[in-house]
Amino acid sequence: MKKHSKNTNIGIRHFRAAVTLAGEQSFARAADALGVVPSALTETIKQLEADCGLLLFNREARPVTPTEAGAEFLVTAQRVLSDFEMALHDLRRVGGIERGAVKVAAAPSVVLFHLAPALATFRAAHPAVEITVYDDVAERIGSLVLDRVADFGIAERWHQTDQLDYEPFHIDPFVFVCHRGHRLAGRARIGLDEIDADEVIALNENTGTGKLIAAAPGIPPAFLKGRLRAHGTIAQLTMISQGMGVALIPKLAASVIQSPEICQVALADLALERTLCIVTRARMGLSPAAERLLQCLRPLGSLGSG
Repeated sequence: MKKHSKNTNIGIRHFRAAVTLAGEQSFARAADALGVVPSALTETIKQLEADCGLLLFNREARPVTPTEAGAEFLVTAQRVLSDFEMALHDLRRVGGIERGAVKVAAAPSVVLFHLAPALATFRAAHPAVEITVYDDVAERIGSLVLDRVADFGIAERWHQTDQLDYEPFHIDPFVFVCHRGHRLAGRARIGLDEIDADEVIALNENTGTGKLIAAAPGIPPAFLKGRLRAHGTIAQLTMISQGMGVALIPKLAASVIQSPEICQVALADLALERTLCIVTRARMGLSPAAERLLQCLRPLGSLGSG
């Protein structure tokens, strides 16, 4: 029976080799991805198998596939790799915010009106920090933060989970949006009963904004059905600019496409608004660089202190 010593030469490179081979399903492709020759990769996998006393890959299969024991090991190996890379990434940033990277996820409207000005301030002080911005919908933004792809996000509350913290950042009221040639354009404010339901470009209820509209008291059911539908506000605004219809859209989102063809009108009888939040992973601190970027960002929201 093989005795396993606490002293082992197995390290993170063996785990990375196994995970890469499982993903590429070929020794040649995996070796190329790792920047080594196939014989070196083969030797690395053999070392790992010898240490654990198990065959982890079926080399006779085409493509190369994990054995049952290998598949079980790979689940743990992937988690170990993820934790290792996160720890190493954080360690490299401990020395200060002049190095490292920050990844932020936000809706396009937030990128335009809040994140871009904050980034300008941040980069002026810390030009060496790498910044990556993901623009997406609320559901995906929360997932990007949960999956550690993004350090933090800015979106409506979507995920009902204790794994995320939501810090209210900006209140964004809904407005009526139409083409400049529409009969209601130029008014100071209008009532819902003045809007022709047949003209409404409905928003998919699987989006954060769509859910808010569907749940709002006083919204005519016909507004939710629409013969013309969109999955996002960018599509709504594009169609409105072409005179194809009207919509109820958060003011910030309605301002993303800055076209003279698009008009906004206040709503007299609909006190509907969305609350944009700073989304972070619960019980996990941010890097010094991410914290400093948030310091630049918070005062720019309607709920921030400037």
